[in-house]
Amino acid sequence: MHRWLALFFLLGGCASAFPKEVMSTVNTAITVEMLRTDPVAFKGQRVMVGGDILSTQPRPDETEIELLARRLGSDGAPDRGDQSPGRLLLRSAAFLDPAVYGQGRRVTVIGTVSGVEERKVGDVPYRYPVVQVERIRLWPKDVALGYDYYYPWGPWPYYYPYYGPGRGFYPYGWWW
Repeated sequence: MHRWLALFFLLGGCASAFPKEVMSTVNTAITVEMLRTDPVAFKGQRVMVGGDILSTQPRPDETEIELLARRLGSDGAPDRGDQSPGRLLLRSAAFLDPAVYGQGRRVTVIGTVSGVEERKVGDVPYRYPVVQVERIRLWPKDVALGYDYYYPWGPWPYYYPYYGPGRGFYPYGWWW
């Protein structure tokens, strides 16, 4: 029984963000670096991109997301880290609430490359590849664990939360 459970979780960890039938029509060879170099060359191609949301702007006929792209893992989830191949504009015909699709949230998208748009990042001109969203996967929020969760003794040497008064070792004379 335990072997089946372990196999289930092992195979579940390798699952893709989208079903196989959807992925079969996506050109996974196209990278964000390639899109940034020449977005017009890939116009009409179905791609999968993902990253961190920088901003979400609902409009009457669409929602626009500015995305800081990240490399995608084997499961389709955007990697965490300090490296990014660039920025993209995502456009969805659906209303995507900025309270849900807010800054810092991670998404993976399947969509069609529709062109390029010139804007500024600060005072620097920037060419944004534009992707029309067909499917979007919002990944769960990252949970920041406090210091106590990583070290069972808390922020040593000041207290030891798992022992009550008189039952544990309190360095520097802390006997609550």
